Amino acid sequence: MPIAAFKWITVILLILGSHAPSAYAQSTSGATERLHEDAMASFRQARFPEAYGRFIALANAGHAPSAELALWMYLHGAPVFARDWDCTQEQLTAWAQLAGQPVPVLVERSYPRIFDPVATRARGNAP
Repeated sequence: MPIAAFKWITVILLILGSHAPSAYAQSTSGATERLHEDAMASFRQARFPEAYGRFIALANAGHAPSAELALWMYLHGAPVFARDWDCTQEQLTAWAQLAGQPVPVLVERSYPRIFDPVATRARGNAP
């Protein structure tokens, strides 16, 4: 009798185990969609740095719609948002692949020096 009970327990665990990944995927998908909606809400409320941070977190986790938006925000940073968004070439490549778009090349940007570095000032000669 104990051997028969053991076989049934094994069968039940195998059946339950085969359904657990789909249940986990559904709950993960729902959580991801909620996080994406939160990022969209941030974007709609013009909280662009917050939205970009949320999009890149989801894009780095493999969420294609967020990857498309993170990529778009990166590509249009200066003209649309008056700022350049940080990322790496690896991120751009992964996001473009997720979004099914051509891979952009990360462009080095330099900014004009507006102020003298503090280290170059002589003592007592503050501007």
